Amino acid sequence: MSYLPEPVGKFDAVYYLIEYLAGLRYGVTVEDMAQKLDKNEKTVRRYLNSIDCMEGVELIKERGSDRRYRYRINRLAAPFRPLFLSAEEVVSLYFIRGFAHFRNIPPIHNSLVEVFKKIQVSADEAQKRTGNGFYKRISELFILPRELGGKVYSETDYSDYLNKLVEAAIDYRVCEVDYGSDGDSKKLHIGPLHFFNYRDALYLLSRNMELSSKYKKDVFTNLALHRVKGVKVLDDKYEYPKGLDTKDFFSKNAFNFEEDVFAVVLKFPAHAKDYIAEREWYPNQKLKRLKDGSIQLSFESDINMMLLGWIRGFGPDVEVLEPEELREKVVEGLKRNLEQYLQN
Repeated sequence: MSYLPEPVGKFDAVYYLIEYLAGLRYGVTVEDMAQKLDKNEKTVRRYLNSIDCMEGVELIKERGSDRRYRYRINRLAAPFRPLFLSAEEVVSLYFIRGFAHFRNIPPIHNSLVEVFKKIQVSADEAQKRTGNGFYKRISELFILPRELGGKVYSETDYSDYLNKLVEAAIDYRVCEVDYGSDGDSKKLHIGPLHFFNYRDALYLLSRNMELSSKYKKDVFTNLALHRVKGVKVLDDKYEYPKGLDTKDFFSKNAFNFEEDVFAVVLKFPAHAKDYIAEREWYPNQKLKRLKDGSIQLSFESDINMMLLGWIRGFGPDVEVLEPEELREKVVEGLKRNLEQYLQN
């Protein structure tokens, strides 16, 4: 029985072969590929020639100790089989691009640029054939201003760290990460699992290898990319946690960051209750309406600059009830701000 499903026509066969070669750590011979595809070697060589001519696909050819050539593909550069997108799906892609801050993360931004170039090429070809300029109109729909407060990742180091972590996550390889603020970092051994956007910054859900081993169970932690000071990808492998349901995990668990996490309780006046109640500000937030018409918002978070800036943005329309540490930081900031104005 063939390892690969029987493809329909040369087009599908080439992409099956790309996916197969991109999934290998070590290369395979033409003879091996012919057996997997149930094709003759001459046909396989034609497929390899087609792949080698594809822009962006890196076909790696290596000679082994037996003098035979073996082939594999750089998995990070390997394309999926062509995806046929509906108009609604293309609209959604442009919509997300308009709201996202991916331009601050060069590897992701550059990849997205290529995605939209491919959509544009297809749209241009369709317009020539049919005169339909639909996709061009879509590309011009979402011209949105950039929101304030997004974390900037344009530094070369951040891009390098992100690339290493992504590659390690794909290969299930353990990483040694220098993590923390300037002058106060520590080494962590993690298994990178998933990336996510939280409060307009990029975070990594990871398996803490040392604590998981110590407690004989999976221990997870979230790392902020902007606090990563170094990444070393190790040869050690890890198993993806059995039964991990990320949707369930984030709906039931507090965001367990490396920093201390506090139960935050904020109070907003009655005239702001609708504005507060109609938005989701933090995961697992809870709202409580008080008798005087005001509203309490509670959630769990570390104390960070984005949280402080968000609270200060409400001015007199918010009061920090808990924790005392956060309340003191807000009061301290207000006092410093007042002194600045009094000095002038």
